[in-house]
Amino acid sequence: MLVLLVGVIFGLAIGYFATQNTTPVTIQVAQYAFKEVPLYLVIVGSLFVGLFIAWILYFARSVSSTLAIHGRDHALKRARQTTADLELRVQELQAENVQLKTDHSYPFESPHRTLS
Repeated sequence: MLVLLVGVIFGLAIGYFATQNTTPVTIQVAQYAFKEVPLYLVIVGSLFVGLFIAWILYFARSVSSTLAIHGRDHALKRARQTTADLELRVQELQAENVQLKTDHSYPFESPHRTLS
């Protein structure tokens, strides 16, 4: 509803502006000449061309930001996976260490050995 209201107000402003600026002008673009174009069309056309260029630049920046965020999310996902893999490997090594300590008793060490 707000967009519609702003659109109507903008349209009324352009209409009022157009009635005040009907003077015909000539536009020269390179070797082409557009004769007797109303001044309000030149001004409103310039406004829309500027808005279009701004939209293109905004879109390019938005795509660039999205790609950067996607790259960081991908790197974060890889880092989390690496962390999970390393934690799993640490647990496996700890279990292997405990198993090695219980499986192998050293022949020179005896808990009941006394020195005489």
